[in-house]
Amino acid sequence: MTATAPADAAQGGSRRSIALLSLSQGFYTVMTMLLVTVSGLAGYMLAEDKTLATLPFALTFIANTATTIPASMLMARAGRRTGFAIGASFGIAGALVAAASIAIGSFLLLCAAMVLVGMSNGFSVFLRHAAGEAAPRGREARAIALVISGGLMAALVGPTLARASRDAIAPYPFLGTYLVIAGAATLMLVAALSLDMRRPAGPPKSLAGGLGAAFRRPRYIIAVMAGITSYTVMNLLMTATPLAMAACGLDFANTAQVIQWHVLGMFAPALIVGRLIERFGLMPVMFGGCILMAMAIGVGASGISLWHFRISLTLLGLGWSALFVGATTLVSLSLLPAERGPGQAANDFIVFGLVALSAFFSGQLIERFDWATLTMAALPPVAITACALGWLWAMDGTRPRAVGA
Repeated sequence: MTATAPADAAQGGSRRSIALLSLSQGFYTVMTMLLVTVSGLAGYMLAEDKTLATLPFALTFIANTATTIPASMLMARAGRRTGFAIGASFGIAGALVAAASIAIGSFLLLCAAMVLVGMSNGFSVFLRHAAGEAAPRGREARAIALVISGGLMAALVGPTLARASRDAIAPYPFLGTYLVIAGAATLMLVAALSLDMRRPAGPPKSLAGGLGAAFRRPRYIIAVMAGITSYTVMNLLMTATPLAMAACGLDFANTAQVIQWHVLGMFAPALIVGRLIERFGLMPVMFGGCILMAMAIGVGASGISLWHFRISLTLLGLGWSALFVGATTLVSLSLLPAERGPGQAANDFIVFGLVALSAFFSGQLIERFDWATLTMAALPPVAITACALGWLWAMDGTRPRAVGA
């Protein structure tokens, strides 16, 4: 009885931490979805030069990418609770400054606000990594998937919050939306302060030392490659879809429906992806994610009807869910505890840096090429990743063991 009590307590603490991380992921995704909805419109409203309308949102991605490495190194020393609390505080400050920029009509202040929000996001992207650390050995994939599934909150309530808050504070469009974002960041802060995760075990390795060891492991390189493919291909096609649908004469209501199905495809399967990995193995599920993404590309390239877009974007979301959850799990299995800070930092810096580029270039690509050409251009990285995963499957089997286990 007494021998099992500490283990039971630890497992209960793990479940509580994972639940709090999942809630935080939900609030973070709500913030992101609202920002996607209003930032370009707010920038257009405030900017004298309308070609700069998307600059505030671009600054969010840039600040996010620039923050990932220092955020990861800080959390490796001070712990997840401190790091996520700091990140949420940046989010609160950024959203309130954005609301002030609307009230006084300042485009420059809006740009500064989005830098703060991007810094907040640079901490929040590590929520899924924290889930893998909080989980018992062998349950990392399920914990990561459950935390990512917190994004379902955005799919369910995001559109309603965006519509209700847009003109909530007259005569200042979007001011109410930024206050809602500040509220979501405040709830993230409460969740962060409620975390009770173990502090880092021993001093973390230096950035150079940790990366040198990690990048000598093919498994880690393939994990980073899978993360890049899952997120950049998904983001490239998702960002271009509204422009492509408009060019095909489909109205905004249809576009909103397609994007909603895409978001549901991204986050709803995460509820079961972890269990699928535990049952069938990590490699088959990741390989299946590549197949789903290839199917999405094939459907997208084959036609421009509403159903082509709907099916393609839903398959794209499903493929992202399987491949991204798997890639995050594989990163966790590829690093020793002392390497997690630099290894996770490098992974997210590379992945989200390339995501920012895909978001920037998607609009230009859809202007220069047709939809079928753009979708087919996404096939080579999916095929290369599938081949790399097939090689790792042959080397390590369906269930790679953690480094040092």
